Amino acid sequence: MAELPAGQVTVADLYREMVEVRGEIVKLVTGFSLAEERHVANREVHQDHERRIRTLERGWWKVSGAAAVISVIVSLVITLVTLRMR
Repeated sequence: MAELPAGQVTVADLYREMVEVRGEIVKLVTGFSLAEERHVANREVHQDHERRIRTLERGWWKVSGAAAVISVIVSLVITLVTLRMR
């Protein structure tokens, strides 16, 4: 085979380059697919986390309300007991 002048490209060179580029594209597409799967999973975890926080907040207000009612009842009982002792 005759030697090619400098800078000349063969079909074999183009084929090797095309195969390499295709491999890189496959890697990128795979990476994007994995990133999308992680994004979906993270979104589900975030939504679940928000739901748990709202549940805890609702429970906190119930406990706070119950504590306020109990303190009023205890105050009334103490006042009534004090008034009867006089």
